[in-house]
Amino acid sequence: MKKLATLFFLTALISTQVEANFNFALHTDAHPWAREDAKGTQQEIDNLIKILKGVNLEVFEPKDIDGLANWVKAHTDGGGNTLILTGITPSTIYPPGNAKPDGSILEEFLDAGNTVFNTGEYTFYTSEGPAETNGQNGLPNIIDVPEAFVWQARGPDAWQPNPVEMTPTQDGKDHIPSLKKYNTSYPFHVEDYEETPWKLEIALAENKDEDYRVDPAVIFNEDTGGRLGIFLQVYVGDVPHPGVSWSDIMGEFIVNYYVPEVLSVEPIGKLTTTWGELKSPY
Repeated sequence: MKKLATLFFLTALISTQVEANFNFALHTDAHPWAREDAKGTQQEIDNLIKILKGVNLEVFEPKDIDGLANWVKAHTDGGGNTLILTGITPSTIYPPGNAKPDGSILEEFLDAGNTVFNTGEYTFYTSEGPAETNGQNGLPNIIDVPEAFVWQARGPDAWQPNPVEMTPTQDGKDHIPSLKKYNTSYPFHVEDYEETPWKLEIALAENKDEDYRVDPAVIFNEDTGGRLGIFLQVYVGDVPHPGVSWSDIMGEFIVNYYVPEVLSVEPIGKLTTTWGELKSPY
């Protein structure tokens, strides 16, 4: 009876914490390099919104960069919130030209234990439109890892004409039914994060031909609790399969893994082990 009472208490506590922390924002400005047409982009966004109908999602139109910045600032403290970018980094949360390499609204959001998921273009590469306003320095600045670059090959200026073929991992197969082999342009290079607080939390597809490259994947900051996830960061000419859908892949990951496995347990921290033990019949 005592065990049942404890189980009820933990279930109620988890439900309360999850409800309090299920805050998602989606900025819908997709980069023109990483889309074939505006109609296809809108279909992907509409599909993601449909998949995420069970979470507390606020959607911001491309021009509503002030509204998005207000949301990010309002949901920074406390952690547990998720910002989804579709290839554009709004200038209201990270100034163009890397004008604020430290202490930007976006960096503070991550440092407070929140999550950013990006699809489409090179992570944090640009602000509004196709101009290369941030270049490759946005990512190292925001996550404080000077070696962090997501070119096809490893290094700060390692662009290559050929994309990188990604093969689903077992985690990818388990959590993302629609995931299959595909080509990416801008994967994480896991070696970049050695001897930093950022660790590979989950790799959903990988390439081991040279250094270990992953996309989709999520890295986790052990010091801050922040997460950064990438989902099909591809240049427009690199996707070999018309059936590859970033909205399906990201949406399935969020619904099948991120919400039940990360957000539902993490807010209560030290109770995780107890919760796991209570789920066991023995």
